[in-house]
Amino acid sequence: MGRIKTITCVALLFGLFYTNVNAQKNVDTQHLLWTRYYLKLKLNDNYQIRQEIEERTYWFPWRQHQFISRTFTERKLGKGWNAAIGFTYFLQSLPHDPEIKDFTYQLELRPQLEIAYKQTVSEKIILHHRYWSEFRFFEQPNGSFEYGNNRIRYKLEIRYSPISSLTLKAFDEIHINIGGKIVQNVFDQNRYGASVQYMPLENLGFEFGYFNWYQQRKSGVDFYNRHIVRFTVHHTINIKKS
Repeated sequence: MGRIKTITCVALLFGLFYTNVNAQKNVDTQHLLWTRYYLKLKLNDNYQIRQEIEERTYWFPWRQHQFISRTFTERKLGKGWNAAIGFTYFLQSLPHDPEIKDFTYQLELRPQLEIAYKQTVSEKIILHHRYWSEFRFFEQPNGSFEYGNNRIRYKLEIRYSPISSLTLKAFDEIHINIGGKIVQNVFDQNRYGASVQYMPLENLGFEFGYFNWYQQRKSGVDFYNRHIVRFTVHHTINIKKS
């Protein structure tokens, strides 16, 4: 277990270094707003269904960028570990340029696997490790879908809760592409940011945050630097209680 944590931390540091090295390349800066509804449907003590619906839009000028619907079935494994299997419906407008009004949509389907671990540092501080494996299938002009590549994601998040209803978060996440079609952008992107989550009710609350999305494009010399504001509504339904 210690070796796994060491490897992921080294990969995370490499991601930050890689981002800084490539910051001198051709960079396209964009500003976006993400609004999300995040539902947790607790079935019993070990199982829950997670559903996310998120609308992603450019700010300047305003137009849709992406729409995501993500569903996971999660099982607790004990000692802070859990595993999940999921599916993502991912719709994006192309090209990635808010100035272009004559755009098209491309659909992507992603079966996903997840392993996550909550590491308790103290009564108020938790480290959350999340590992994702995404299998990406892209829509073709004839309406069929073609497998593109696998993408591995690792996210490290620190959560501090001074009181039970308030949580401060900071995270960093790396994305690595795997597949024969991947040439220049093996290291796909890095995301880092922070947010504040407030739960005035046990089952309902809000989260507001900012993060930076730095992504290498297929050319290997062009990059997106995206500044993102995200607003989330958190909702939990406990089937066992009802």
